Amino acid sequence: MRARAFNPQVFLELFCYCLFGGLMLYLVKSGKYLSYVTPRMKPYLYFTAAVMLIWVCVSLFRLFRPQHIVRSSHCFVLALPVLLLLLPHSSLNTSDFSSNYIGGNTFAGKSGGAAVPAEEYDGSATDPADSQNDVPPADTEPSDSIDSTVPDIQTDVTDQGTLTYLPGLDTANKKITVSDDSFGMWLSEIYMNMEKYEGYTIVMTGFVFKDPELLEEDEFVPARLIMSCCVADLTPGGMICKYDKVSQLENDSWVTVEGTLFIAEYEYEGQKYNDPQIQAVKITPAEEVEGYVYSY
Repeated sequence: MRARAFNPQVFLELFCYCLFGGLMLYLVKSGKYLSYVTPRMKPYLYFTAAVMLIWVCVSLFRLFRPQHIVRSSHCFVLALPVLLLLLPHSSLNTSDFSSNYIGGNTFAGKSGGAAVPAEEYDGSATDPADSQNDVPPADTEPSDSIDSTVPDIQTDVTDQGTLTYLPGLDTANKKITVSDDSFGMWLSEIYMNMEKYEGYTIVMTGFVFKDPELLEEDEFVPARLIMSCCVADLTPGGMICKYDKVSQLENDSWVTVEGTLFIAEYEYEGQKYNDPQIQAVKITPAEEVEGYVYSY
């Protein structure tokens, strides 16, 4: 009986299908896919792996079919991205991105650079000097130098003995402690309900973002890198922070900010908005937070 001819082209295709599909499963199972795309892309990665499996099954029936001309260039369509993903690479740095930043409107589902048009806001005064709740007491001065210790960040706070659905919310003491994992959630919550949290003390960690074209000399953003779809659209995001020692802060350095939330007026593309901002009371150095914030 004549032996069946081995088809090297189909074998190469099988190898690429298996490698690509296996890599998709590995990235999902290990969570490393979050360095490239947002969590909502997870089902699509599973779908891609399933398609690769189907192609493998179909190709098995062609593995011993003779073929006179072997073509392999089309395999680079899968081989190249596999090689790029397997090659060692460092995490993206904040300096790798444009100077633009996005506020909580991205999470709140609103357009523009701020949250709510000024004429639509029915809350109290928008200037920090107009309300006792907007700024620290008169005898409280911003720190003249950056403290050397990093405060503990609470992640589970109870409200009257009951765990709240918003982690880090202490309504009894009017304080919000933003954990690293809840940064995006709180950014959205505060922009959606800024008058509700006006006067609250807030503690949050981010890297120092300064831009003379967008921000005043006494303003910076304790930001995190926000991913809307994939790593190609990473953008710094956060809330504007008022601090009279901004010049002492090194750009891209990580800090923990403690301050008071107030509502200020912000102009974007010729239209005025009300924008939640932070009047800083204390700023301390912080460890770099790995990973990104996902807007969805």
